[in-house]
Amino acid sequence: MLAFGCNTINRRCIVNMFGPLIISVSVIVIGCCAASSTNEVEVMQIYQYDDYEECRRTYSDFVYCSAYAHLISSSNSTQWTSIENYSSHPRHFDRRKVEVGACVQKCRPTFESAIHNLTAELQRCVEQKMWSRYALNSSIEIMHCIHGAEATKDNSAGLGIAQISFLCFAIGAIVLAVLASVADTPPQDCTAEKDASFATKLLQSFSLVRNVPKLIERENKPGINLRHLDGIRALTMLIILLTHSSIPMIRMPLKNTNDLEAQFEQSWFPIAMAGNTYTVQIFFVIGGLLLAVNTLEQLKHRNNAGLGYLLDRVKIRLIRILPLYIFVILFHASWYPRLYEGPIGDRFHDHCTTNWWTNVVFLNNYINPSEPCIQFAWYLGADFQLYLLGTILMILMRLPKLFKPILFCMTLSAFLVPMVVIYSYNLDATVMMILRYVLQEIRTLPYYLHVYIPFETNAGNYFFGMLAGIAYFHLKDNPSASNILKLNYLLPSSAVFFLAMNGLTIMLPADHLAEPSIGLAVYGSLLKSAWGIFPSVLLLYIAFQKGPSMLVATLQHPVLLVGSKLSYSIYLVQYAIVYALYKHITYPLVYNGFTILIFTAAIVNITFCVAFTLHLFIELPFNLFLKQILTKPKAKA
Repeated sequence: MLAFGCNTINRRCIVNMFGPLIISVSVIVIGCCAASSTNEVEVMQIYQYDDYEECRRTYSDFVYCSAYAHLISSSNSTQWTSIENYSSHPRHFDRRKVEVGACVQKCRPTFESAIHNLTAELQRCVEQKMWSRYALNSSIEIMHCIHGAEATKDNSAGLGIAQISFLCFAIGAIVLAVLASVADTPPQDCTAEKDASFATKLLQSFSLVRNVPKLIERENKPGINLRHLDGIRALTMLIILLTHSSIPMIRMPLKNTNDLEAQFEQSWFPIAMAGNTYTVQIFFVIGGLLLAVNTLEQLKHRNNAGLGYLLDRVKIRLIRILPLYIFVILFHASWYPRLYEGPIGDRFHDHCTTNWWTNVVFLNNYINPSEPCIQFAWYLGADFQLYLLGTILMILMRLPKLFKPILFCMTLSAFLVPMVVIYSYNLDATVMMILRYVLQEIRTLPYYLHVYIPFETNAGNYFFGMLAGIAYFHLKDNPSASNILKLNYLLPSSAVFFLAMNGLTIMLPADHLAEPSIGLAVYGSLLKSAWGIFPSVLLLYIAFQKGPSMLVATLQHPVLLVGSKLSYSIYLVQYAIVYALYKHITYPLVYNGFTILIFTAAIVNITFCVAFTLHLFIELPFNLFLKQILTKPKAKA
């Protein structure tokens, strides 16, 4: 007799006996197959590029195209099901779309670049590749094609007006600096400098003999102890440069996208994303603080301050930032489009040839913001707008009746405006690592356009800096300032608030919500404000320290002082250097620490060298010269 009460061997008995075992084995097999299939999808090569350099060397009239191969769904394919399921995760690359770089002659050696059926030939070539690898049909979307004959023709094109203008500007500044350095003589007395002729002022302003030592000269203002701001500005600029050097790696063709996805899944990654998003807010805080302190210092001996004072401050501001800004814009409008551009470099577009004027009028964060001239220059537009608003508010606050209402409105708007904008446009609380968004141009993302670059959503942290500056100016001579402001309590409280807001980013939804969320809007506003409140309190705490400390000594180190003076040049030139380097890549990279280190080291070194040169030959001399001829000398006290 058989077990389980079976008196005869029949089909039902066998099923009863071995059914559970068969089901268990099937589940294990199916699970193993699913795991194996998922693993195959995870390591799937979504960037498949032929060797561009080999194609160019082998075929004189080569045609090399980059295209998207869109895999077509198939209900009978288990591979397609795995691809679709894996690609639906917001932090996974879309495996349904494969980026291909194809040397068309390699697909069919008899192909002639002169024929007009390029799309059909490329379609046939890519379809064969996709079918041989995934047994799936595909369609193509051509992104960019490089023709050997046209590339040679473009490189030999003559110079236009913009290119010649830039060369004249650059060569003129260099020649002037060299002649001024040779002809410069040490000043005999102060009167001689004040009464100097136009030519003498020009030579003195461009003299390298005078300007090189200025890199380590501090601007000491009696009674104002804010020298630690130089170190903080330099360190903030270095962090931004390091970030901008590595971020384009996400959009580059990679051989191991699964390793990058694994990084996105780390628990600390949302916190790092918040830091990357909001580090620039420290510049707004410093700008607001210095605006308040300088304005109060200038107005304390003036009986009235109106439109004339405002225009005078605007003129000084433009003298400070405009000459180098115009020089860099001119480069982007003339020579940047002529830089080497391989099959991958076309994804880094700049729009200075058409939209340069939006930068000159400082409205580039509102006019054509998704097609900017120098993407990072949005900050200069927002900062200039906040400088105007902040100066007007400081003038109005001289009226005792308006002082407290203005402070209240500044504080309220700091929290309210970002919250209303986030809720109204149904935005995420901060920049999210959703790859279907990030792989696009970041300047087209809704959060970037509505929260990141407008001046009204950045005004709050600028206002926090202004409040810190007002507090510092009125209490800088009071030995009990720290106790009056309760900085020993405010500093740890603001630090806890800062850490808590950034730490909570790990609890944010993994994907964009379909409906607006008041909770996310409030949190997004508090998170952004935390990057203004804590730095403002920290700057005050350092400023009111009674005795010397290691932190203050470090922040006042001459190396950081030089970095602070170069920070404006670094900010302006980094975009061209970062993307000029990435434009030269013609093959998929391996994403790892060594690759990031190589690219970052190269970008940082080149950027500092270029910034140093531009500071000495353009930024500083033009600033000194224009101040002498366009501003009135200060009257003696």
